[in-house]
Amino acid sequence: MMQHYSRMLKQSALPTTESLHILCVDDDENVLKALGRIFHNESFRMLSAPSGQEGLALLRDNLCTIGLILSDQKMPGMSGSDFLEAARELVPDVPRLILTGYSDVHAAIDAINQGGAVRFLTKPWHDQELLQAVRDSLHRFLLLRENQRLNDLVARQNRELREWNNKLSQRVMEQTGQLRQQVEETQRMNQRLQQTCDGVLLSFSDLLELRNSRVRNHSRSVAFLAERVARDLRLDNAACETIWAAGLLHDIGKIGISDKLLSRNIEGMSPDERREYQLHAVRGQTAVDKIDAFREIGVLIRHHHEAFDGSGFPDGLAGNRIPLGARIIAVADFAVNVCGASSKGAQRDRVIQELRELMGPRFDPELTQAVTTAVKEIIADMPVPDDMVEVELVLGDLLPGMIVCQDILSGTRVLLLQKGTVLGEAEINALKRHASNDPLPTGVRVLMKTV
Repeated sequence: MMQHYSRMLKQSALPTTESLHILCVDDDENVLKALGRIFHNESFRMLSAPSGQEGLALLRDNLCTIGLILSDQKMPGMSGSDFLEAARELVPDVPRLILTGYSDVHAAIDAINQGGAVRFLTKPWHDQELLQAVRDSLHRFLLLRENQRLNDLVARQNRELREWNNKLSQRVMEQTGQLRQQVEETQRMNQRLQQTCDGVLLSFSDLLELRNSRVRNHSRSVAFLAERVARDLRLDNAACETIWAAGLLHDIGKIGISDKLLSRNIEGMSPDERREYQLHAVRGQTAVDKIDAFREIGVLIRHHHEAFDGSGFPDGLAGNRIPLGARIIAVADFAVNVCGASSKGAQRDRVIQELRELMGPRFDPELTQAVTTAVKEIIADMPVPDDMVEVELVLGDLLPGMIVCQDILSGTRVLLLQKGTVLGEAEINALKRHASNDPLPTGVRVLMKTV
């Protein structure tokens, strides 16, 4: 843009007198000839007229090139003052000079006041004085005209700049709006992707628990408790989400274990059976390692059976060599196993007592406070509120705000909602959608407010 303006300035250099005419008006032909001789070698050209009327005609025909008017004062028909007054109407910016005799001062004043003459010269004149007066007047005229041209140029440039600025602002606003829409769409896509990922994780967890009814809801409970401990430790959001996901899938390697072995406690296994059982941690990591986004999750799955004193499996890691997320999942897994499905206060106290005894040899003692707090708040008595009653309803009668009293299972025994879930529109719609594919065997037991 600035280069464009620079080129315009360079291409429009200051004009010279070569492009100009001076108009000389005098009823005396000898005067006009004398003036012609004086201006003969000048760069400008001279136009002459013997009267004011003819001078105005010449002026109308050459409006764009007249740069100065030189007029006699005393002329028949139209005086110099009258002529200059008429000329000023046609070319107000062109300088006007008046020729008058020594004794005619009042006429000169009239020419200045009435015709706007910038200077008066007396007859007879001095050639050099007259020539210099004409040159000076032409020079000032050229400067004034160039100044006006530059002012017009600047005004035009300012208008263009304002237009460009308005267009630029509009374009920026349009692009900002488009960018905002793209960001919002990306956020929606990321949210849908996260929801899909979470759904896949929950589905994997539910499929695993279909093989063993004794651990119904175990993985979700471990994930919930482990994430709570992680947040109490003020870990960042990404770490908490990784720990939650690893908690859901921590036993996914057990899919490869036989039903017979899966139904037994590790204490009653033979050495060979125990070695086979312990492979599930490695198998779990291998199963999820194929997904790039799950590789960190796989590391936590592999090491969630390591002991703080190094006596665990599969790698015998000890202390801080065990990933923090795996240490958290290990203690959450233990707490859920000890408590089982019960939520009674006695079970809660038992969990806390056993955890304290195992802090150091089996679990990280630095987790004691966070785990104890989480267990007290999560594994606690859950009395039914006085203003609520337990009922069994069909799906069509469920309302937001009701509380699920027992795990909701599909007809093929897939966990759909956990006990204690507060129903919202999203949960109710999801239940109806699942039921259309896999009908519920019974009604839904919920807590609802009494009327």
